[in-house]
Amino acid sequence: MTNEHQILVIAKNASGIGARILSLFNRRGFSVHKMTSGVSNQPGYARITLTVEAADDTSLDQIQKQIYKLVDVVKVKIFAAKNVVRRELMLIKVRADNSTRSQIVQIATIYRGNVLDVSPTSLIVELTGDDEKLQGFIDIMETYGVLEIAKTGVTAMSRGEKM
Repeated sequence: MTNEHQILVIAKNASGIGARILSLFNRRGFSVHKMTSGVSNQPGYARITLTVEAADDTSLDQIQKQIYKLVDVVKVKIFAAKNVVRRELMLIKVRADNSTRSQIVQIATIYRGNVLDVSPTSLIVELTGDDEKLQGFIDIMETYGVLEIAKTGVTAMSRGEKM
């Protein structure tokens, strides 16, 4: 059975670093399911979080070693299953009319979502959380009619002081 894992890559914020990382995965036959990238607390460096599917620890170890070989990569960390905060952002557009709008808003509130847009025929809700929470909200919204979904990749950070 395969599992999703998050891998943190800290690299110099050089042109094309994301493309080089993805190219490495393609050449090695590994699949990147999600990727987020942004600045880090160190000027000139990017923080990239990859969500990959790997069958075992040997595959994860191989992935980590291959990423380290890339120029500009300064740190690679495979996040543990526990003691890690993982979040993903989702925008979801749901069919809504006068009879269903208040119900959808109430459900969004329970899920700590924010209504970003209201039109005569739909609502856009912003939701942040782990995959289980987001999928639960999607499942409930299916009864109203999901019109569109946009999700970021997973962003993760170890709990405590260590990186």
